[in-house]
Amino acid sequence: MKTPREGRWIAHIVKRIARICFLGNSTLATILIVVLLLVSCGAADNTAGGNGSFSPGNNSTNFTGQHVHIVGSTALLPLAAKAVDLFHQQHSEVKIDAQGGGSVTGLNTVTNHQSDIGDSDIYADPTVYPDPNLTDHIVCVNVFTLMVNPQVNITSLNTQQVINIFTGVTNNWKEVGGPDLAITPVMRPTTSGTRALFDKYVLGGTQETGTPQTSDSSSTIIDAVAHTPGAIGYVAATAINPTVKAISLNGVVANEQNIQNGTYPFWGFEHMYTLQNGINATTAFLDFMQTPQIQQLAQQLGYISVSDVQPQQK
Repeated sequence: MKTPREGRWIAHIVKRIARICFLGNSTLATILIVVLLLVSCGAADNTAGGNGSFSPGNNSTNFTGQHVHIVGSTALLPLAAKAVDLFHQQHSEVKIDAQGGGSVTGLNTVTNHQSDIGDSDIYADPTVYPDPNLTDHIVCVNVFTLMVNPQVNITSLNTQQVINIFTGVTNNWKEVGGPDLAITPVMRPTTSGTRALFDKYVLGGTQETGTPQTSDSSSTIIDAVAHTPGAIGYVAATAINPTVKAISLNGVVANEQNIQNGTYPFWGFEHMYTLQNGINATTAFLDFMQTPQIQQLAQQLGYISVSDVQPQQK
């Protein structure tokens, strides 16, 4: 067994002390050496990470029998789902899954101990979720955009026009410079964090009127807009596909630059809420979400790094 360098130095000092103080009593000197070597080896082990703490990407940590159940925001789901797959590659002993349902559903399930992580586009209101153990883990920033059916030949709406459309004041696209076609707003359910952000930052607190979709799935919302003539809706920009057309708000495109310069209001932080503490598979996954691997993946998927946006901007 190799003795750590610090141990050899301590042994040398102890031997000299023993010779002086105990007049060559080799047995006592040996005992002192053994004791101090054990102490020094323990210290060296702690310095090298022998305390059992988890660091992101540490494949040696075993979480056998543990289950991480993630529920909530459909806007965050594309990133969460890919992160789950990558985490499972490193920790195949963990049963881990992610599903949507909406931000409010995510907050309700985690606070009712029905999920381990609740994903949300919005902050948890402490008056609604008063549990002091509810902990917020911000993982990235998401930008949202208005979208229309491709037959609608407009490229931008101003805030008042959007308010009028989603409150039933404006009912035909020709009233806002579009074709003579009835407007069909596609509303998200009240469990949607995306809807909460839209109502707050675009409608200015005004409530949408109409019949909301029963599903908060981003793909369902996009499909409804794509296949409904004259439809308009809103979705995370990361989810946009060629079946619909993204449009600007007040002539401003939904992107990182316009968030940073304060000209685009429809965006929010993506949160993962938990009630658990201590080192376990859940906290390991949350650490994993902050690793360069996942943060780079987030940017590839169209999300924005938290470090690129200041909290006071929202």
